[in-house]
Amino acid sequence: MSLTKTIVSRRLANPRSIAWFLCLTLIAATCAAWSGLPSLESSPLLRIALFAAMGIAMLGTVFLFPETTDRNARRLILLAAILLRLVLWPAPVSDDVNRYLWEGQLVAAGENPYSAPADDPRWESRRDATWQAMNHRDRPTAYPPGIQGIMAATATICPSLKSFKALALLGDLATLLLLFRLMRENSAPLRWAGFYAFNPVILISFAAEAHFDSLMLAALLAAILTASREKKSAWLWLGLAIQIKLVCLILIPLFLSKKSIRSSWLILPILILPGLPFLTALPDWIDGVRNFASESAFNAPIFTLLASTGLSLNAVKTLCTTAFLTAAAAICISRWRGLHLIDSILWMLAALLACSPIVHFWYLAWLLPLTALRPSFAWTTLSITIAGYFIAWHTQETLGWWGYGHGIAAIIWIPWLIAAIAQHRFLLSKWLGRPATGRAGGVSPPDFALAIVIPALNFDPALSSLIQTLHQELPDNSEIIISTCDPNFPNQANTRLITAPRGRGNQIAAGIAATEAPWILIAHADSTPRPGFAETLGSAIASHPRASLIIFGQRFPTSTFLTLLIEALNEIRVVFGGVAFGDQTMVIRRSALEAAGGFPAQPLMEDVEASMRLAARGDVIYLGQEWHVSARKWEKAFATRFLLVIRLVATYQLARLRGPAHATAVSERMYREYYPPSETEK
Repeated sequence: MSLTKTIVSRRLANPRSIAWFLCLTLIAATCAAWSGLPSLESSPLLRIALFAAMGIAMLGTVFLFPETTDRNARRLILLAAILLRLVLWPAPVSDDVNRYLWEGQLVAAGENPYSAPADDPRWESRRDATWQAMNHRDRPTAYPPGIQGIMAATATICPSLKSFKALALLGDLATLLLLFRLMRENSAPLRWAGFYAFNPVILISFAAEAHFDSLMLAALLAAILTASREKKSAWLWLGLAIQIKLVCLILIPLFLSKKSIRSSWLILPILILPGLPFLTALPDWIDGVRNFASESAFNAPIFTLLASTGLSLNAVKTLCTTAFLTAAAAICISRWRGLHLIDSILWMLAALLACSPIVHFWYLAWLLPLTALRPSFAWTTLSITIAGYFIAWHTQETLGWWGYGHGIAAIIWIPWLIAAIAQHRFLLSKWLGRPATGRAGGVSPPDFALAIVIPALNFDPALSSLIQTLHQELPDNSEIIISTCDPNFPNQANTRLITAPRGRGNQIAAGIAATEAPWILIAHADSTPRPGFAETLGSAIASHPRASLIIFGQRFPTSTFLTLLIEALNEIRVVFGGVAFGDQTMVIRRSALEAAGGFPAQPLMEDVEASMRLAARGDVIYLGQEWHVSARKWEKAFATRFLLVIRLVATYQLARLRGPAHATAVSERMYREYYPPSETEK
């Protein structure tokens, strides 16, 4: 009740809240339309439009999320997630669920589902309506013994398709709750849970079609959570995830460490015991798994690309297998050298999907809880473009066969590839470049030395308030440096004043040179920190020992729909592109900055340049604990300024391709355009 009162009384008229509820309403409307379709085969072109609309609206639920406390954010996301899933309850389930029910009843009756395919004459007495609705009755089952037991228990308790939908939803909501815990431990903004909770892949895979992959995700997240706490039970949870979905087998090497290897034997009983009741037919199950893995290609990026060149199917399979094994080896080596468990699992599953011969749309769900912790431009883009998957039913309706050609697959996957290149364009430089010293481990708050550099041209009364707040929050070993080009700038209590050449980049570079602190926070004079920002920063430094740049984010004190657009675009640029603006409050690791060649002493675009340099030396972390910054520069001629900023950023990034000297010269020209003599730089 208190949450409802807070939202209604204080935030209903806020543009951010209005925009968020509109996005949520759009998702709910598309879910209702989806539920109204009578079967999976009906209206495939409409399904494509509905799915894509959900994906676009999902972005709005993340980047337009209302300003509220973490506790209220969890409640709001959970409540909205439950409501959307209830809207999808009437939707028809996947034909896979018929197999869940049929095999579950088979196991419950004491039969061995691995002993023969579903269309074998021995099962003739069990050819009921569920059997008729199954797919691939001629193929041996590939489901592991563990999930067979779960399906048997579900079929015994309530032998209906809806019971399996309830089971899928149980795993789905358990995954969301575990995701909240992981987000807190990894200093991730809670609103990023929307990448999972409101994603069309998740909504349709679990709430509509009832695939049991949600149970695997819940077990996997439990394994990650317990492993992060160095608990032996991580092996039990990982074993359960494998017993639900064999794909998790490839993750075992990533959980191995010097401490955990001694307890790794705990996974063996979970892998062995559920298979004992089916022991006589386990070789047939292995053949079923092998048969499933050798299916013909469908909707697979690398497989489709290679097949389109005319190579034989065996050659394509060999190349894809080699590519995956090479990638897996590199990921394992990186993990053993310190890559975070979450990142390594995300890369491993991504490599598997990229190299697999067949990718159904719900396979993307394996990655999506992790992309809520590590937002991915590529997989978020694919969560929208995978809407094209449903054209397979249109092909069946019009041409008589299920699927689609290479052209449709290219439309689905090329945006994914472009987004991946854009987000990970610094990856090779990060791997090959000289590592920044001090990246091996983190520190605990508040034991980190921090210097705050504030570039200022003219005195702003807000500066005194900022300095007072900083002193109240910061550890005693911190220092505040005001860097100005005005020799008559008034002194501020408990700060150090230095002079530098005109231009914010020049002033920041001088401020950084004046301190030896291992971390430098760059603040605008008109910014207002969030309460507790120092503790948040200390926790982030401890959680992300490989971070080179940490960004708090930016909000305007009062919001309009136009300034809301700026806030959202700024956040998207950092989260998906790793490039920050100075008014988003950047915190820089000195060792990474020195390894990247130092802070760019240029009058404009120094923030963009510094971001790109630091992205090549470590991880860029967005905290989502935005500081307020004055909106006065956007109050006049909004459209003119908006287009100017876009043009200047694009011009600078193109100039950067021609070399540092050219980029610096362009920066000088852009500074004179951005700050004409009639204006002052704030």
